[in-house]
Amino acid sequence: MIGKQPSPEPITKKKLLAVEGKDEVIFFKELFKQMGMDDIVQVLDVAGKDNFKKEMPLLKRATGFNDIEAIAIIRDADDSFENAFKSVINVLEKIEDLKVPKKPGEFSQGNPKVGVFIMPDNSNPGMLEDLCLETVKDKEEMKCVKQFLACAKKLKNPPKEKDIPKAQVQTFLAVMPDVPNSVGRGAQKKFWNFDAAELKPLKDFLSKLK
Repeated sequence: MIGKQPSPEPITKKKLLAVEGKDEVIFFKELFKQMGMDDIVQVLDVAGKDNFKKEMPLLKRATGFNDIEAIAIIRDADDSFENAFKSVINVLEKIEDLKVPKKPGEFSQGNPKVGVFIMPDNSNPGMLEDLCLETVKDKEEMKCVKQFLACAKKLKNPPKEKDIPKAQVQTFLAVMPDVPNSVGRGAQKKFWNFDAAELKPLKDFLSKLK
């Protein structure tokens, strides 16, 4: 039918995590395995931060929505943690009967309860790549990454500041065995340290989905 909206992905679990893209889906599925939560949380790809506005309201039309007990949303801060949080809240406030959290890292008391986490740490600008790099900052391979970055910054057209974390991740993964090409694939190969202290705020937040 012309103009008919596509049906949203069916919801099959009572806990839901919405993330920006397919790579994040892979990363968080691996993290949930490490946390022993992979059987209880469904990870949903909203296909980019700009699509939160369109995809989140469609959730209410999804099969299984009424059975959801908790919804978590994770997106990158990019240039501004505050603006990213406000952007997500503005979208959630337009969804009928959905109570929104007052602070990042917390869950609302509604049914379903709703929580928002802004990467990398609910306070600073950045993205998932920044957090991943923090988990391996003491590894010997990071010396190669730093040398690469120092060289790249001397180029006539150096990497843009906002692209540096992605470049560093790709450089780190490039020296790994059986080279993966993304954050998610790196997680599958266990190249990120899921036991790192830097992941505790994120893991504490995700644990509230239980």
